[in-house]
Amino acid sequence: MKKILFIFTFFLFAIGFAQNDEAYVDGLASQKMAELEMQGHSEYFLRKHYCEGNIQMFVMPDGTHCASKSTYYSIEVFWRENEEVMRFQKFDNCGSFSPLPFGISKNMKKILKDKAALAEEEVKPFKNDTANPNPYGNMSVKDCHVNYSFVFSGQAFKKNFREIDLTDSSKSKNLNADHNNALLLIKLEKEISNVFTHFETNGRFFREN
Repeated sequence: MKKILFIFTFFLFAIGFAQNDEAYVDGLASQKMAELEMQGHSEYFLRKHYCEGNIQMFVMPDGTHCASKSTYYSIEVFWRENEEVMRFQKFDNCGSFSPLPFGISKNMKKILKDKAALAEEEVKPFKNDTANPNPYGNMSVKDCHVNYSFVFSGQAFKKNFREIDLTDSSKSKNLNADHNNALLLIKLEKEISNVFTHFETNGRFFREN
């Protein structure tokens, strides 16, 4: 009887959690991108960040719980409000957040102005400086990815990289690290990371649902 009660309780507990996968988050972001296109925005882009196997759980505004299904995905859509202000909206496995404005820094303006270079450059994969085929040995390394999709005046292009492509490992040097960190895409990533740190530190992210 106790076993049956436990199973029943676990079942009720489990169904109380929303669990949405990558396709759900991609769908929310795609809908936002389509809205921006219909509204006539000529410059907008998407940033998607995830670490394989990273699962997160949240308490929603209505008191229910939500957990990511297998991997937690965070997608942010950015669009230019005017020459000085940009807005972005965040989406994840558990829904959408309220849009937020921020001032465009001089560095970000410079990066986004050079659209041709941003489209042409490529992030090179981690290149080991030794003959060791496994530069991380038996270390547990997070497989984290960052994907960008840009739309500038009707021209669309995508850029992807892994976080390990930007750093050295504890066992070897990454011969492509300097090249990668000098790219406009990575400079843009650092600017956006600064914006996120500011909003997170000040508790500015609020869920819409």
